[in-house]
Amino acid sequence: MKKRGWMFLAVVCLAGLGLASAFFPISAGDLQDGLAALGPWSPAGYILLFTLLPVVFFPVAVLAMAGGLLFGLVRGSIYTFLGAMLNCALMFLLSRRLGRERVERYIRQTLPPVWQARLRRAGGEQGFWLLVVLRLIPAVPYNLINYAFGLTGMGLPQYLLASAVGIIPGTLVFINIGDKALDPSAPAFWLAIGLLVLLLAATALLGRRLFPDTTENGEET
Repeated sequence: MKKRGWMFLAVVCLAGLGLASAFFPISAGDLQDGLAALGPWSPAGYILLFTLLPVVFFPVAVLAMAGGLLFGLVRGSIYTFLGAMLNCALMFLLSRRLGRERVERYIRQTLPPVWQARLRRAGGEQGFWLLVVLRLIPAVPYNLINYAFGLTGMGLPQYLLASAVGIIPGTLVFINIGDKALDPSAPAFWLAIGLLVLLLAATALLGRRLFPDTTENGEET
């Protein structure tokens, strides 16, 4: 009974966060101001938000830029990495233990058949690198990856290791943008934007090389 009670409380809290973020859109600046008010507890508050908010599909890019604005490149990257890894584990376990049917339905509605087939076979070395590449590509929803891999045969340690490898480049890029966003006219800001464009181009090329294009009927070539 105690376990069910805690699970119910967690679901209610997460649902509340989801409703709040839907009806009251929050910007990176808003997060920066709210966290700054916590004083010395602001790093803990930021890590906690990064652990919980993506569960309800809050945009992680907004969180990362808020971290860059408030903490700068080095500390912001460290805190973001810690929060992201905690969140990866949380969403993976939620998908595997609690919300399997809903996640499966969402994936069927969101992903093309070929990617659904790849996820079903995600395991071993190929599954590891599939996850790394998906983490690297900013256009692939971070939240969807977390929930989707909870349905695969991949173990939690392998999942966390691949996530860590894939998360680091994007974390540095988005935190750097947040760090430089206070002066958008400065060359450093546009260099940060250029690094984002470079990441997008590099990951698109890497994805095509590791996972070739599909045929028209949705089967892999």
